[in-house]
Formats: sequence, C-alpha cells, structure tokens
Amino acid sequence: MGIGLAIAIASIVLVQTGCNTGSEKVVRDGRLQLTLREYSVEPRSIRMAAGPVRIEARNVGKLLHRVRIVSDDDKRGNRRSVFWQDKRQPPLRPGTSSVPATICLGPGRYRIISAQPGDEELGAVADLRVDGPAPTCRPLVGRKRAGSSGEDTGGGE
Repeated sequence: MGIGLAIAIASIVLVQTGCNTGSEKVVRDGRLQLTLREYSVEPRSIRMAAGPVRIEARNVGKLLHRVRIVSDDDKRGNRRSVFWQDKRQPPLRPGTSSVPATICLGPGRYRIISAQPGDEELGAVADLRVDGPAPTCRPLVGRKRAGSSGEDTGGGE
C-alpha cells in the first residue's frame, strides 16, 4: 500500500505543478502560433525575447477555447494577474483561428491558458519564459483577478 500511495501522491504533484514536457519552442521572428485542443495548448514550453509578439491561435479540438496570458506565480488557481485576453473576439469554435493580435511582454514567466472554465485544470496550459532587458515597446501590465467569481478585471486589448 505504501508504494501505491507514493505513486498516487507523485502523480498529483506533477499535475498540480503543471509539469510541461517536450521540447522548448524558441520564438525568434516575433510570431507565436498556438494550437488549442482539449487538455492542451501547444507548444507546451515557449521562450522569447522581451518585446512585441504576434499571437495567433487555432482551435483543432471539439470544444470552445479562448487564449489568456496570466502570471506564473501560482499554478493551482489561487492567484494571479491576467496580462492579456483578446476580448474583442468570442471564444474560438472548433476549426477556427483567431485574428492575429500583437502584444508587448516584459521579462518574466507567464502561462498561456485556454481560459474556458476547467480547461487549465485539465492541462490546457503552456509555459512562457520572456528573457532580456525591458522592451522598447510598452509591456502589458497584469491585472489581478477580481473577487471570488474568478472573472478578471481587464488585461484585454
């Protein structure tokens, strides 16, 4: 029983910490193309230089998805600041792509999530590391989520 319990606890810890595996995608041309489906955002691990980035997402799943960039301070949902969500367009339906949006990110660690209820908890997340000095463009400022409803207070374009 001890070994089974240890395996169960290790599995829970891996899920709770949002362990993303696979190779890291390095964004060199300022364009980030995301693929969303049930339980995943791809690429899962992304690195880029601070500054402007053009984001485009494609939903290849069977359910609705919406892209949101949040701070990486707590991977268990308690938290954090919303940096960007394009509120001008509705959630992406299956087989559709978002209108590309250009945003500016400063150095730091972020998470890209599918912001539909429950998606992040089921694994629809990617880790984003932004390196370098402060960008020449004006970086987005994160806004804390409001109250207990889980709705964010802004961060949209």
